[in-house]
Amino acid sequence: MSPLFRQKHKPDYYQHFTVLDIGSRFVKVLILSRQGSDATVLGVAKEPQAPDSIQNGAIVELDRVIEAANRALETAEDMAGVIPGLATVGLAGELVKGFSSSVAYPRERPESRVRESELRNMLQLVQRRALHEAEHQLELERAYRNLEARLVQSNITRVRIDGYPVANPVGYQGRHMDLTVFNTFAPFTQVGAVETVARDLDLDLVNMVSQPYAVARACAGDDAWEEGGIFIDVGGATTNVALLREGAVEGTRMFNLGGQALTRRLANELGLSLQDAEARKLRHSEGVLSASERKQVSRLLSGDVEVMLQGLHVSLVELARDDLLPANLYISGGASLMPELVQELLKPDWRDGLSFVREPDVRRLGPHDVRNVTDATGLLDNPQDVTPLSLANHFLHQGSDEDNLMNSVMQGVLKGLRV
Repeated sequence: MSPLFRQKHKPDYYQHFTVLDIGSRFVKVLILSRQGSDATVLGVAKEPQAPDSIQNGAIVELDRVIEAANRALETAEDMAGVIPGLATVGLAGELVKGFSSSVAYPRERPESRVRESELRNMLQLVQRRALHEAEHQLELERAYRNLEARLVQSNITRVRIDGYPVANPVGYQGRHMDLTVFNTFAPFTQVGAVETVARDLDLDLVNMVSQPYAVARACAGDDAWEEGGIFIDVGGATTNVALLREGAVEGTRMFNLGGQALTRRLANELGLSLQDAEARKLRHSEGVLSASERKQVSRLLSGDVEVMLQGLHVSLVELARDDLLPANLYISGGASLMPELVQELLKPDWRDGLSFVREPDVRRLGPHDVRNVTDATGLLDNPQDVTPLSLANHFLHQGSDEDNLMNSVMQGVLKGLRV
């Protein structure tokens, strides 16, 4: 725990905030200063996790994760020179599920202006449907049969009046109102562990958010919003996928395969320690290996990349819902630097059974793709930094005036439904 006690009456408490990214290999912490709808990174820290303290994206060694997170937090705070209290945390793992649900609502009096009470009634309708759909989907998940799921995130992602997109429908006139809500569910135990980490670090946890949802929302450019996009974040132990289609995040999926599998492959096949195998993998991604070493590493990694794309295929089959998929593929995460990943993504073999609007193209995301967040430290220059920066963007997005009004209505609805 940081040595200084956080007090809510101090200005830093609300002017600054913390991002906590609990990964399988590292705990990453950002300390940011907020300026309206923008933020500046003032402090950065990354601490290695103890072996096997994170499995399948979930915390299994709570004390060790807290120790690593505490070291990272203190280092980042020392760099920033401030100690904020508000925090946001990302959720990942195969059992974190994101669903999108929509309702079309014909208005009896199109000449009247939409009131907050009407919005609340519509939200109750769409949320009841969303919760019913999620319950059905989770029942189909074998891994969930003995687990209790908890709703951890609920966002209004799209509102249209007579087909016209609006940020907030209150005050508009029209005959038809369409509303889409995105919900994220996670195992009760996983959510509780994250809350315990935040509490032990003396952080005021404002929200938890699905990491692929945050990445998609933070990094989508004009092309992605207009044409749709598939966001693929390859982490240490898991790969996160988000589908952006028709101007909203429709769903997220995660599967248990990431960069650590590639490292273990090199270690086993070449007789290297995990540390040396990771170093060789990084040199391969930087293109500094000799021609013979590059050929050897590429041959060894290609098989695991193909398995990774099989997992991606399964995720996209679930997300597509028998509809066309967007052709814009965006990759991030440390393992996205592997040249084999881009090469295999551009091949048609893995896409068998999937329908895209056109031949897909692939673009690697970097920190510069995250909107509204500026790095003043000069330390965030890698695709693996996209996720924590995207979590910061989500924190800012949640604080906008329009979102405050919409989400306050949503919170009232959820409270009424006892979710």
